[in-house]
Amino acid sequence: MKKIFILINVFNIAILAQVFLPFFIVNNVYSQYKGNVNKAEAYLNKSELKTDIGEKRSLLIDAKGEIDLAMTIEKNNIKARSWYVQGNVYSAIAKQFLDIDPNAIEKAAESFKSIGDKIKTNDISLIQNANVGLQNLSSHFVNQAILALQGTGEPNYEIAYEEFVNSLKIYPKDTLGLLYGGYVAEQLNKYDVALGFYNQLIEMNILTKKNTNTIYQNSINILFNHCDLFDECDSFVKSMKLITEGKNIFPENNYYPSIEINIAMRLNKVDDARKKIDNQLKADPTNASLHFNRAVLYYNLGLALGENLEFSDKEKLDTLDIVYKISIEAYQKSLEFDENNEKAIIYMIDAYKAYAKPYYDQERNLDFIALKGKYQSESNRLKKEGNDRLSGAVVYAKAYMNLKGDEISDDDIGSLYPVFSIIEDYKSLISILKISINRDKTNIEHLEVLRNAYIKIKDYVNAEKIYQLILELE
Repeated sequence: MKKIFILINVFNIAILAQVFLPFFIVNNVYSQYKGNVNKAEAYLNKSELKTDIGEKRSLLIDAKGEIDLAMTIEKNNIKARSWYVQGNVYSAIAKQFLDIDPNAIEKAAESFKSIGDKIKTNDISLIQNANVGLQNLSSHFVNQAILALQGTGEPNYEIAYEEFVNSLKIYPKDTLGLLYGGYVAEQLNKYDVALGFYNQLIEMNILTKKNTNTIYQNSINILFNHCDLFDECDSFVKSMKLITEGKNIFPENNYYPSIEINIAMRLNKVDDARKKIDNQLKADPTNASLHFNRAVLYYNLGLALGENLEFSDKEKLDTLDIVYKISIEAYQKSLEFDENNEKAIIYMIDAYKAYAKPYYDQERNLDFIALKGKYQSESNRLKKEGNDRLSGAVVYAKAYMNLKGDEISDDDIGSLYPVFSIIEDYKSLISILKISINRDKTNIEHLEVLRNAYIKIKDYVNAEKIYQLILELE
């Protein structure tokens, strides 16, 4: 009987162990701590004196453990000083050891903000110190962000973005964090985030006029250039809302009417865009951007007309002549007021090519049998018409090639060399294609054009060298 009693007691002890073991495990988290606010502060103060990262980290873990337990005790939880110490502990963790607690920023901010609000106190200095703690924490992240942008080497936008986001966890409506956070988000292609930050700033309406103009323009540019991300491409409703507001706030700023014109062009509202441009040019005739927009508008109009099957060949030719001539003149006018606009030069050369193309196309499609003896004279006439129109591009193409030298881009080479080839300016053609071949000896199209140019000037030695390169590729 005695043995049975012992077995039962052993069995009961085993059951009790299973019941109380989870309790012991849960409470083991705090087992080394006393829940003493003063002790938490002591650990924090010691950590501030340490230079060794490992020691500092260990002390902050202890400070966290101590304050966490302390704040579960009601007598501590209702005291403003306990919340202040908790704010300082989590602030120190947030600045250097976010891996200890990923929510350290929010916990520090909540602790500081609670003092004098949720946790009442008559201690004015404690409230002031809590505000200072909050400001110091925010400043820490802003300074880290600025350092990432302006330190040695290239700007680190990833780090800058993280730090600005951290600062906004403390002051969600901080104008500096929202403004520069938006800029950095743009650099990282986080356009939805950037637009969200800018929208908050617009709603707050407390920025300087200069910065307000900046965020309006940045917001519109995001919506216009990345309309597919914001369901804008079919209507640009959000963009137009901001443009209307911007025009009201900054009536003298030409950006807003200009982007409005771009939207009209994008939506194929040609007449609307043309009227807007003409009205703007009446008020601001020396505006290079407006002349540029007018040139682009007429160039695009020419492309659209070229695809229109409702015109007869003669009607189309006459109309395209007028449209492309207006485009070229508008580009020239734009360069008159902004001679450094390289894009205008390249676009204008494309307009010259489009101006001449219908005549080359007609010459290529001539019916030799139907024309009989008139074929050659008609062919010569059309070629001359095309060359006369394209010749105006040569001076700009040469100037651009000389300006860029060996730094000219592959895309620009692709735009320029057909001009030299068609006009038979073989010296310029050879110069520009040699740059291309030095970069890429496998460009068969450029190799063949270059070989033909050497043959035309009777440089058979170089023509043979290029021919050997072509054979190697085959």
